[in-house]
Amino acid sequence: MSAEETSFWVCGTLGKVHGLGGRLYLNLAPGGLGYLDAGVRFVVCDERGGEMRPCILRRAGGGDARPLIELDLASSREEAVALQGLTLLASGGELDEIPHYRTGDLIGRRVREQGSGAGVGTVSDVLASPAHDILEVRLSSGGSSLLVPLVRELVWEDDDGGLTVRAGLLDIGGTGEARS
Repeated sequence: MSAEETSFWVCGTLGKVHGLGGRLYLNLAPGGLGYLDAGVRFVVCDERGGEMRPCILRRAGGGDARPLIELDLASSREEAVALQGLTLLASGGELDEIPHYRTGDLIGRRVREQGSGAGVGTVSDVLASPAHDILEVRLSSGGSSLLVPLVRELVWEDDDGGLTVRAGLLDIGGTGEARS
């Protein structure tokens, strides 16, 4: 599977070097610890998504809030310093089962409610949060927007490319406005 066909999940940014053997602290991204633990294959790249360099990762210690890692790309302090600021990405294993969407691919998609198939609106933004991304859905009625957690138990892709939200989650009334 090529890098273009693989979904990569951001674990975090390589931070402060620890010791002389090439270990680095990982500044976790939202959900990064879960991706770090579930991933099988790892790569590093710069923040602009430049060249992806495959690497072998070992968790060397630290805590869940600030893991200490070793990469086969650094066996000395100097080599580790050269990696600081790069992004660590994970793929494979359980991560391959998680639907992966690029923000640009979600914006503008039609959203409807399960069962009734009623059109709710369109995705106007994707907001990052510590637990998962959140869809901002602009209501078709022109009313305010709704926020919908982007988790596979609640939102899934239709056969025609739209998104379906689990019945009852939106609590949309006949007016197209969210009921409180």
